[in-house]
Amino acid sequence: MEKINHIKAYILGLLVGSGKIDENTFVIDLPFKKWGMEPKRMNIIATDILTKICQYFNSSYNFNVTYEIGNGKWLIMPIDNSDISSLKKDLEFLGLPIGGFLLSTADLTIAKEKLTGVNTASFLSGVFDTRASLTLSHRRFTDDAPVVSVEIPGSTRNFNFVVQLCAWLTNLGSTTDQILYNHPNQHSASDPDYKGWKKGFKIRFLVRSFLTQYSFALQAKSIDVTKIEKHQKKEEQIPCILRKLRTPSPVSVHTDQNSNELPIEVRNKLFFHYHHFCAVLGCPHAPVEEIEKLVKDKNKYINFFPRLSKGTKTELLEKLKEIQTEYFSELEISTHKAKVSRLIEHEDFESFTGIDQGIAYLFAETLNGKRHTGSMEDIIQKHTSEILTLKTIGATFDSPLLVINATNDRAFICSSVSNSLNQQLIKTRIKVDNLTVKLK
Repeated sequence: MEKINHIKAYILGLLVGSGKIDENTFVIDLPFKKWGMEPKRMNIIATDILTKICQYFNSSYNFNVTYEIGNGKWLIMPIDNSDISSLKKDLEFLGLPIGGFLLSTADLTIAKEKLTGVNTASFLSGVFDTRASLTLSHRRFTDDAPVVSVEIPGSTRNFNFVVQLCAWLTNLGSTTDQILYNHPNQHSASDPDYKGWKKGFKIRFLVRSFLTQYSFALQAKSIDVTKIEKHQKKEEQIPCILRKLRTPSPVSVHTDQNSNELPIEVRNKLFFHYHHFCAVLGCPHAPVEEIEKLVKDKNKYINFFPRLSKGTKTELLEKLKEIQTEYFSELEISTHKAKVSRLIEHEDFESFTGIDQGIAYLFAETLNGKRHTGSMEDIIQKHTSEILTLKTIGATFDSPLLVINATNDRAFICSSVSNSLNQQLIKTRIKVDNLTVKLK
């Protein structure tokens, strides 16, 4: 077999990043809407595809590619009756899949061993051209911290690929800003019933860190990433293995914790921090000692009840009744009245998480989904004398707390990790095996 050069490596990176192979043909999806660029750049992309990429395929594999445009995507595919057998052999040589959506089963172990130097950079550029996003939503809420986000669809369920890719990039000298894993403990840590947690994986780098190590092969993306880099003021993070972790918020045990949509390596397990995933999944750069501290203090970070769940009075009263039936069947639901100021200041509620956000939700003039708009502090201060309806299971506040604004039917449930039943549930329903925290 002819040696894999940097051009072939780039093509194989494109395929791994967003390619689907079906017997004797393939499709590569370039999701240009994720690139955060101006529409006028589309002609530059077209030029790249029609010249550079087409030339790459022709010179390396002796067939031409064409493209289609639709639904915010550019689809690259071989012309009819092309022989892609040598391309598939190169994928096999690197230990990569040759059928289906490659990201779903890709394992980078052999590719990392066999690709070196410029071939490594070219392969990764192919992955970045299909998976890296420059959209404004990645700016860490400010242009001072522009982010390149390498995005892997949650439908792949390929946690190991995410860890392998991030570790490879770290080996090459980059510094990961953060990772978001496709798991309810990351995307729905406070609300155990939120079904919209399947938001995919994101490996994020501050732009300057990214540019010092990698470049985009497509000219249009190179222009934009260089442009936004000029705005970066935030300093880079220190290497992952040297990080000291801030105390995380508790995670609620989600109803999908044991979902079949999670692979076995993370199913029915709790994670307190994104680095906790890294450590459990074997990343050599994970700050293991910091994760050991979190696991040792697990009783501070696990909540079997909603940490903060927002909704209507009707739906959340039903949720409170479900909690009562399952955990407090011998107790009745009690009703109380309290001013906003008491909820904020009284020691009865100081261990409850999410009260400030919940109150802002109850009184915000406008909402963005279930999020308040405007200053949380200003909303609360404006309504400190308002009276709210509270419902507890039993006569005391040693249970989840339902808070209702009767004037607009908004409500929220919050709870305390130190609740006596919650601590008992941690004791009886949680098992720890090294760094792995499992539900029994």
